[in-house]
Amino acid sequence: MSYKILILEDNTLLLQTLEDFLGGHDYICTLVSSGKEALKQCYENKYDLYLLDVKVPDLSGFDFLKELRASGDRTPAIFVTSLSDQESLTKGFMLGGDDYIKKPFDLSELLLRIKALLARAKGIVDDWLEIDDAYKLNLARKRLFHNQEELDINLKDFELLYLLVKERGKVVTKEMIHERLWSSSEEINEGSIRVYINNLKKIFGKDSILNIRGIGYRFEK
Repeated sequence: MSYKILILEDNTLLLQTLEDFLGGHDYICTLVSSGKEALKQCYENKYDLYLLDVKVPDLSGFDFLKELRASGDRTPAIFVTSLSDQESLTKGFMLGGDDYIKKPFDLSELLLRIKALLARAKGIVDDWLEIDDAYKLNLARKRLFHNQEELDINLKDFELLYLLVKERGKVVTKEMIHERLWSSSEEINEGSIRVYINNLKKIFGKDSILNIRGIGYRFEK
């Protein structure tokens, strides 16, 4: 199974070098050059590791990770930076960074650090939540499985499904959904909730989620 890595770096040459190198080792890379674009990608997709430059446009690597950690995202993160002062390094770790490597760096060393961090994270990879005999959620990697097959659902579908399953038999209010699916800096879209609900109904059946008019939803499966 290939791991998915989000790379935040505004140096085009380095970005391409990292994609070529890591792609050659079977990692699937998403490349972004600004903090805001990285944040957008993370709200739409699931990743196993972040490689983060600090000095990037729109939103620094530090602020990017701070935003994600505040939303409950615990995906392993490595800072790839030219900053070397103790204050900056301390800030990176305090914000939730797991490791750092200073520029310029050796690609083989970066690969070792990635492998070590992912191996460490495997301790929580088997954190499962069963929905029924066929379906289960991998909470650490934010994946939905049908038997042994991974299903393709986006991150907000996953977060909504997790909330509904965790509160199975109870009404999940719209306020609870807002708090789970959107960070404080994101604009809440009521229409999107209906889209996510319909996406889940396509998987589990139209009667699997009951609409409690004006209040929220209840998972019936």
